[in-house]
Amino acid sequence: YSKRKEQFPNEDSLDRFLVSQFEIYNQNFSARCHNGFNQTRAELTAMFKEA
Repeated sequence: YSKRKEQFPNEDSLDRFLVSQFEIYNQNFSARCHNGFNQTRAELTAMFKEA
C-alpha cells in the first residue's frame, strides 16, 4: 500500500474549489430561461415597476 496524495490537503481548499465551481455553474446558467418566457420578460418587468 502506497500513501496516496490527497487532492485537497485541508477542508479550506475543498471549500474554495467548490465555491469556484458553483460560481462557474451559476454564471453559465443564470441567463437561461424557458422558451417563450423571454418574450414576456419586458412586459412583466414594466408591470412590476408600475406596482
